[in-house]
Amino acid sequence: MKRFLTIAVATLAIAGCSELRELTSKENPYDNPFYAKYLNTNSPLDAAILRTLEAVRQNPDSARAHNDLGMLLVQKGFPKDAEREFERAVNADVHFYPAWYNLGSVRASHGDDFGARHAFYRTIRYKPGHANALFQLGLIEEKRRNVDKAVQLYAKAYGINPALLDVAVNPRILDSRLTHLAMIELYPKKHWKDSIQFQGTPSSYREPSSESGKAPSPQAAPQNIVPPAAPVTDPSQQPAPPVPPVTST
Repeated sequence: MKRFLTIAVATLAIAGCSELRELTSKENPYDNPFYAKYLNTNSPLDAAILRTLEAVRQNPDSARAHNDLGMLLVQKGFPKDAEREFERAVNADVHFYPAWYNLGSVRASHGDDFGARHAFYRTIRYKPGHANALFQLGLIEEKRRNVDKAVQLYAKAYGINPALLDVAVNPRILDSRLTHLAMIELYPKKHWKDSIQFQGTPSSYREPSSESGKAPSPQAAPQNIVPPAAPVTDPSQQPAPPVPPVTST
C-alpha cells in the first residue's frame, strides 16, 4: 500500500513539474506545432495553413488569425488543434462571435454538449439573432429534454433564416423531432407577416407645397379653352323698351 502511495505521489509530482514547465516556458507554440509535419506545401489547403500560421506568429493577439487557422485545421482533420485556436481567438477578443460559434460547433462534433452550449449562448449574446447558433442550441436543449426551450429556439431560428428548414442547407434538421412544434410556434407571427398588405405611394401623388400646405391636384394635360357662346333667346320673350313720357308744348 505504501509503495502504491509513493508511486502515485511521484507520478503527480512529475505531472505537476511538467505542467509548470509548460506554463513557464517562453517557447512560441507556433514555432513547431504538432500538425506541421503533416503539411505538404504542394496542397492548396496546406499552403493556406502555413500562411495563416505565419500570420499568427506575427500577430499572436489577432482573434481573426486564430479563427482562420482553426477553420483550416478543421478542414485538415485536426479538430483538437482547431478547438485550441478558437479558444485563443475568443481569449484575444471575447466579443468575436464567429470564433464562439466555431468553438461551439467543434465541441458539439466530439460530444461536448456542455462546452458547446456555453459557446453557442455566448454567440447569441454577442450576436443576437444568429440563426445557426439558435438552431444548434435547439438541438442541445432537445437532447436535454427541454422541449419548450428547444421549440422556442427552433422557431426563432426558422423565423430569422427559413433556409434552415431545407435539408440541403441544414442536414441536421433531420436530427430534430420537434420541427412541427416549432412551425406551430412560428405560425402566428409568420401568418401575420405574410397576410398583411401594405400600400405603396401612388404615382400621381405630389408632395404638399410649402406655401399652401396642401397637395396640388394631379397635373392634367393642357386643353384649349373656348369661351362659351352668348345664349340665344327668343325676341318675344324680351321685355318691351320703356315708352318715353309725353310732354306738352
